[in-house]
Amino acid sequence: MKALLLLFADICRFKKGPEDIPYSVSLFILLFVCNLIIEILLGLGFYSALDAVLLSLTSILTLFAFSWIWLFLFKYKSRFVQTITAFVGISLFTNLFFFVPLTLLWQGGIIMDQSFALINLILLAWILAIYAHIFRRALEISFFLGIALAITYFISYSNLSNYFLGVN
Repeated sequence: MKALLLLFADICRFKKGPEDIPYSVSLFILLFVCNLIIEILLGLGFYSALDAVLLSLTSILTLFAFSWIWLFLFKYKSRFVQTITAFVGISLFTNLFFFVPLTLLWQGGIIMDQSFALINLILLAWILAIYAHIFRRALEISFFLGIALAITYFISYSNLSNYFLGVN
C-alpha cells in the first residue's frame, strides 16, 4: 500500500508515469471503486445524490473513452489498463489528500468561499498538468500536446455534465 501511495505521489511530481504502474485489472477495479465512492461523497456536498453519482460516472467514463480513443489512434491500446489505472489512482490520491480536507475546511467555515474557489482553481491546474504528464508518457507525445489533450478532456467532461445533468 505504501509503495502504491509513493508511486502516485511520484506521478503527481512528474517523476514516474503510467508505465510504472503494474498491469493489473484487479488493482484498477479496486482504485475505481474507491475513487467512485470518494467522488460521490465529495459530490454530495454540492449536488443531490443522483447528480453526484451521475457526475462521478460521467467524469470517469469520459476519461476512459477519451483515453481509449487516443491510445487506439496512436496504436498503444495495450497501455489502456495502466493508463486508466494511473488516471483513477491520481484522482483518488488528489481527492483523499487535497479535495476532501479542503472541502471539510470550507464546510466547517475555516476557509472562505473566495479562498476555496482559488485553491480549487490551483488544484485543477495542477491536476490538468498531471493528466498532461500521463498522456505524454502513455502516448509518447510532447508535454504541450498532453496539455491540449488534458484541457480537451476537461472541456468535454464539463460540456457532457452540463448537457446531460445541467450542472458544471
